Amino acid sequence: GNLKDNHGGWIIGFSHLLGKCSILEAELWGILDSLALVQEKQGNKVLIQTNSLEAIKAIQDSVLTSSRSTLIKWIHHLLKNVED
Repeated sequence: GNLKDNHGGWIIGFSHLLGKCSILEAELWGILDSLALVQEKQGNKVLIQTNSLEAIKAIQDSVLTSSRSTLIKWIHHLLKNVED
């Protein structure tokens, strides 16, 4: 994945050593890694862009239900920290 600043400039390219996982898990790891970088750089706004409707639905649906996914819980945690 790649991360851009608010002017569209590239900040960093990143990848995660995932081993064997589903496409959904790979997308969620990419989102989680991006949010961690935003928080590290003390960003105060974030726009998540992905071509994975499944990942977005998983994140949104977990707001309504209790998610068992640790990845999704961490995504929500980092989103809350960026928004505060």
